[in-house]
Amino acid sequence: MPESSTSQTTIQKLITPHDQFIRAVFNAQRSYYIDIYQREYKWTHEQVRTLLNDLEVRFELGTRRRTSPQQIQQDVLENFDPYFLNTYLTHTSPSSTTIVDGQQRLTTILLMLIKLYQILQQVDDVEGTQGKTFRPGALRPLIFEEDDFGGATRFKIYNLNREEQLRSLVEGTPFIPVDETQKRLKENFGTISGHFDAFFRLDSDPSGYDLAKLTYYITYVLDRVSIVEIRIERQDNVAMIFEVVNDRGLGLKPYEILKGKLIGNLPPTEKEEANKIWVDLQNLYYGTELKNAGEVSIDLDDFFRVYFRAKFANSVDDYKAFESDYHYEIYRRPELRDHFGDFRSQATLYALIRDEIQYFASLYQELRADYSPDREHLFYNKLVDQNQQYLLIMSAIRFNDPEREQKIRTISAKFDQLHVILRILGLYESNKFQTVIYGLNRDLRNKCNAQCRQVFDDLIVSMLKEEERLEKDFAGSVSDIFTYERMRGARNNQTNFSKYLLMRIDRWLSQSMDKPSYCQGAFPDIEERFNRTNRKRYGMHLEHIYAYNEENKALFKDKGTGLFDESLFEQTRNLMGMVLLLKDLQNLSSGNDVYRDKLSDYEMSDVIWNQLLAGHLADVDLNVLPESLKDAAVEADETGAFPRDKVEQRQRLFFEAVKIVWSQI
Repeated sequence: MPESSTSQTTIQKLITPHDQFIRAVFNAQRSYYIDIYQREYKWTHEQVRTLLNDLEVRFELGTRRRTSPQQIQQDVLENFDPYFLNTYLTHTSPSSTTIVDGQQRLTTILLMLIKLYQILQQVDDVEGTQGKTFRPGALRPLIFEEDDFGGATRFKIYNLNREEQLRSLVEGTPFIPVDETQKRLKENFGTISGHFDAFFRLDSDPSGYDLAKLTYYITYVLDRVSIVEIRIERQDNVAMIFEVVNDRGLGLKPYEILKGKLIGNLPPTEKEEANKIWVDLQNLYYGTELKNAGEVSIDLDDFFRVYFRAKFANSVDDYKAFESDYHYEIYRRPELRDHFGDFRSQATLYALIRDEIQYFASLYQELRADYSPDREHLFYNKLVDQNQQYLLIMSAIRFNDPEREQKIRTISAKFDQLHVILRILGLYESNKFQTVIYGLNRDLRNKCNAQCRQVFDDLIVSMLKEEERLEKDFAGSVSDIFTYERMRGARNNQTNFSKYLLMRIDRWLSQSMDKPSYCQGAFPDIEERFNRTNRKRYGMHLEHIYAYNEENKALFKDKGTGLFDESLFEQTRNLMGMVLLLKDLQNLSSGNDVYRDKLSDYEMSDVIWNQLLAGHLADVDLNVLPESLKDAAVEADETGAFPRDKVEQRQRLFFEAVKIVWSQI
């Protein structure tokens, strides 16, 4: 059925396509402003090389037979097939033409024109080359806007943040990039420069370039490379069309599409201010480097996923919905549409960006990059990859929350306590723990600091009752959960967590006794020493007191049969009381030594917990310790082995240390 005239009229009112060659795109009468809808310039050298190679392949399909510049131009126009370079979207107002989509490609072409302009300048300086190819002035109006006196005022694709970097490329002057866009401009110009220098090189010509090939190529790029401009006719359709186009696979991230939706229809002054806030946040995240973690960087998508979950997720399904294409959910959910003023209230949208989004995005970045000594548990949870703490903190904190700092400390500390209790009791299972997080996220939302503490305490008690680790009528506090009978089975089930427990115990000992320890020091140093992957030769390593040697195996032989009980040996050697921390290569040097020979390594380990075991501390140091930790030294038996009847003592000692560090949080 033929399309109705009404339908055609409606579409034409929305968009108008216009096919044109590069010369017309960058013509002297027109320049472009990069609208706030556009993300930063993010093309990498791989994408630039792909564009250069595609153009080169299509260009080389034509046969070059002319040498006169005028004949070359005519030859290209008549005999070279055009190359379609895709589309770009614009919206024209009385004051400017803005690029709504496509600035990655157009910016790269501008970089190409700048390099070709530089080549022409070099050629023009060589005597005898005039008239053999384009003059530099032919490309200058395609690169710059010019005043009435021929002075360059600004680049044809304009954004204030790029002007100084682009000008440094044109003039060959130094400039240090300060954000991702400037860095990419500089890197990609280097890629283009190297490519063109090699592509046009001709040593036999005084200029160093193949001038006929250069003329052919510039003509081809300007007059045979086609790109379709799609003009959006009405301002109120710009954000919608941008979103639809970029949701169909052109590679923008959700936060970049969300940006257009939130900022697109704001009045000019508010739009500029909101865009500045957004760009500042992008740059803040771009400059954030995460060390010694599963992630090395974060962006605004990481923030928005956490933010929407923290403030709006109430179930497992809600939590999953905000995973990848979270920006769809703000349209689907009535509570979110209401929160954003149905995207029609300009005042609501501007206030959200200026206040709430800026506040929480800055908070999330601060939490992820924090090494403050007064927020120690924030660091400790990060060390063992418990990053869900950030979600829970964001859930509890309100905009301009007067209890912001207290909540950060309380939630990170109680989260650590919860995690440690579940691990020591053998109740931690990652999928099940994630389900616990869903409920915590909901229950902590916008609660006061005292309520947050109570939420964790109630959860710990209810979970242990459900797992039958507490009596149904238990009415005590969380600190009452720490009994030896309940925790005597603490085992080394996960190397990093075992190292974490021992490191925390030694930090407490170091602070209490005012003695140096390998586990003490600034958090960045501890993070480096922690040896998360266990691949470093230097750093914290786990040491088993019971090594695989004959003296130890003899302790686990059945008296009747004389057979070695390997299962019991493994269970015993992996009790938490029977493992230690050693630094660097000490655990390798002690190897399978008998316990008597290991003691010297423990004495020299710079780990106080080990020195207690070796009896290497003076009475004056021991006097500051609780009575439960003073009787820690264990001598070897007559064979040199660790006495099996002392294993229980070590396990109880470990429990007493855990109780001191974690029961009173």
